Amino acid sequence: EAAAETGLPLNDDFNGEHQDGVGIYQVTQRDGMRCSTAAAFLRPALDRPNLHVELNLQVHRLMIERGRAVGVAGARLGEPFEALAEREVILSAGAYNSPQLLMLSGVGPAEHLATREIEVLVDLPGVGQNLQDHINSGVIYTTDEPVSLLIGMEPEHQLEFAEQGRGPLTSNVAEAGGFWRSRPGLDAPDLQFHTAPVMFVDEGLGDPVAHGMSFGACLLTPKSRGSVTLRSADPAAKPWIRHAFLSDPDDVDVMLDGLRLTMDMARAPALSRYCRDAFVAPDSPEPGALRAHLARRSQTLYHPVGTCAMGSVVDSDLHVNGVDGLRVVDASVMPAVPRGNTNAPTIAVAERAADLIRGRALATAAEATVSA
Repeated sequence: EAAAETGLPLNDDFNGEHQDGVGIYQVTQRDGMRCSTAAAFLRPALDRPNLHVELNLQVHRLMIERGRAVGVAGARLGEPFEALAEREVILSAGAYNSPQLLMLSGVGPAEHLATREIEVLVDLPGVGQNLQDHINSGVIYTTDEPVSLLIGMEPEHQLEFAEQGRGPLTSNVAEAGGFWRSRPGLDAPDLQFHTAPVMFVDEGLGDPVAHGMSFGACLLTPKSRGSVTLRSADPAAKPWIRHAFLSDPDDVDVMLDGLRLTMDMARAPALSRYCRDAFVAPDSPEPGALRAHLARRSQTLYHPVGTCAMGSVVDSDLHVNGVDGLRVVDASVMPAVPRGNTNAPTIAVAERAADLIRGRALATAAEATVSA
């Protein structure tokens, strides 16, 4: 209602004909809890004879022989480990670790690999480049109204959740929000809003000190690009992750517009009673104060993509260019970050990849039958 009072339309289905507007988010939940891909896909398949899950294991590199991926090598609790592939190796380590493993295996920018004393098997300059993510900045207000998610700490609500899978503890925290275009003429929204009925302090690592609300403005179409590179040839070393957030001036301008709108919504009649005192907010709506707040109070929304992008690192079937028998299947293959949360799009990539892998397996079986 507050967003509508500031001029944004209402929208009861962001996946419908129009994305613009505000409403209640659709979520991936089951029985009041987040339904992760592990819960929805992996656990039901654990008893299948063609699936074996290895634990306490770190993969160090892909095994590539004569231009083909033949397996992975690593260590389990300090002991060497190898797994060989009869058909394909599927790399699914995410936008940070997939490029790291490719580079550790000699697939990546030749000049960078040479500085890390790694033998170059395939010079692929795009590996680890094109890193994109959704940056978010917002405001937090406190209230005397006892209506935030802090009520979930009360025994009756904990019991309600444990016995019925209902109540405030089923919240995904960012329950409401929407999409907005910062200026006329855009093809689609470039800002997303998340609203949480709780004080979301320090990315959720800090404790709420009172009942309150949090608003976040998220840049959907960043022009800034970062990178993932190797610190060393040691597979246990964390990679260098440089997001270069807000390095493009246009990104700053859009985020300033988003901050202004979050403050407008908090002051709107429908919400003003729940946003009495500013806990985290710009000192004023003036440009200088907004810029200072953006520099001091920005965070990732945990949507990294692009570091093994389709077109530069993988082809349309997700095969790694220059390496046979190797695909990347995760958010790193997206050339551009989606205009929204990346959970569902990443699952869609995996579903498509499953069809491609299945098709290849059937084709290989048919070829073997013909040969026989």
